[in-house]
Amino acid sequence: MADCDLCGVSIPTVCPVRVFSPRFEQSYPEGVWKGLCGGCLAAAKKAYDESSEKVAAGTFGKCDLCGTKTQLQDVGVNVPSFSKGSIIKTRKICLKCLEESSESFEKKDELCGEHH
Repeated sequence: MADCDLCGVSIPTVCPVRVFSPRFEQSYPEGVWKGLCGGCLAAAKKAYDESSEKVAAGTFGKCDLCGTKTQLQDVGVNVPSFSKGSIIKTRKICLKCLEESSESFEKKDELCGEHH
């Protein structure tokens, strides 16, 4: 079992997204892999498409995936809740991570294909 790095849901397989974290830049210059569930990957793709259509400045802060301090875009993510079923929370993700998640979304069938 693996946990999604955005919503925390535990599923058998997550889709890998390459993230360039400044914290591990010297150790891993090619980036590190974060796992996103299908719902979070689709939400990130939607946010990337919206941000590419309109040039919005976004807000400044720390990215929830890579930890870079830069301009961020809002991504609505369904987070499971025991009392309410699921809650939509806003995660802040940088454009570089959104671009990588968009590429992973397009290759989703290859990356997260059927294992059995």
